[in-house]
Amino acid sequence: MDFSKFKTPDWLKVGGALGFLIFGFMSWVKVDYGGEIGLGSDSGGSVFDFFVTGTIPWILIMGSAVITVLLVTGTIKQGKMNWPMLMVIANGLAAVLLLIRFIFNPLDGKSELEALGVDVQRGIGMILSLLAGLVAAAGSIMSFTNGGGNLKDLTDVNKIKDGFGQG
Repeated sequence: MDFSKFKTPDWLKVGGALGFLIFGFMSWVKVDYGGEIGLGSDSGGSVFDFFVTGTIPWILIMGSAVITVLLVTGTIKQGKMNWPMLMVIANGLAAVLLLIRFIFNPLDGKSELEALGVDVQRGIGMILSLLAGLVAAAGSIMSFTNGGGNLKDLTDVNKIKDGFGQG
């Protein structure tokens, strides 16, 4: 494989996906119980414990990375598909879903647990996965704009249809 064909946006997409692949299996939830007396803490969960805000972004980001590698190596051809636009949509959606998971914290029943004196926090896996997802999304945006695309194209239904080869 000729790595010299990879441009910075390609490295960001593939690197973000690789980071997400690794960090997705790290602890996404940290639970401390016992308060000041420090009875203990547990960490757990992974990307696959949160379907909409974990598994779906994982699939989108991994798919974009695979397509990026296949396009750069010439295994698949550009064809009618506007791959950069589709990757912006996929990785952008993945980043939004990861942000939703991060902002609205990790666990169903969190308020009930906190009422019992249990502190529920974001785990290191969730934090690093969010960063990796944002890196992949940034790489997709850079690739799209470097290829002459305009982010305003994403608001035009006809241009989006053209991106899917439907125009």
